[in-house]
Amino acid sequence: MAQRKILLDSNAYLRLAQTVHPLLDIEFGNECHCLYAIRELQQEFDRSPRLQTKFHWVNDPQYLENRRRSIAIPRKAAKTIALTISVIEGEARQRGLGASPVDARALATASVLDVPVVTDDGDMLALADLFDIEAMKTLELLRLMVDCNHATIEQVVAAAGYWRYARDLPRDYEADFRRLFHKRPP
Repeated sequence: MAQRKILLDSNAYLRLAQTVHPLLDIEFGNECHCLYAIRELQQEFDRSPRLQTKFHWVNDPQYLENRRRSIAIPRKAAKTIALTISVIEGEARQRGLGASPVDARALATASVLDVPVVTDDGDMLALADLFDIEAMKTLELLRLMVDCNHATIEQVVAAAGYWRYARDLPRDYEADFRRLFHKRPP
C-alpha cells in the first residue's frame, strides 16, 4: 500500500516531537500514514532565539536524527511549489493573513504533493481552506494516531499537559479536546 504522507508545520512538530518520539518517518495505521516536516523547519528554528530558548531540545541528536529525512520533493514539483508559494503569499497579503515564508512553503508543498498539512495556526488554516488544501489541527492528528494505535491516550494527556505548562495551547484547545477525546482537557 502506498504511504499516506502527512506534513507537519513547525508548531505542530514542536508540540509533538518530545511526547511522541520518534515522530517522523514512521508508518502507522492501515493506510500507512507517515509524518514529515519540511527541511526549512531547521532554518526557521536556527533564526529564532525565542524558539531556541523555548524548545532547547530540538537540536539534541535524537531529534536531529529523526528530522534527517524530510518530505521528498520531485524536481518537477519543486518548480510548481515555488510558483504556488508566491500565489499563497500574495493572497495572504491581500487578505491580511499572516504567513511566514516557512508557512507558505508548508502550504504550497502540501498543495502540490496533495498531502494534508497539520497546523494550529489560524491564518494557515484559513489559507488552506481558501486553496482547498487538506488541513488538520494537532489534536486531530493525535486522535488519528490514537485510533491507529500509534499513540496512547496517556501520550495525548502528556502532550496537552506540556502545552498548558509551556503556555502554548493550540487555538480552540478546550473545545477540540472535548470533541475529539470526549473528556475534560488536562
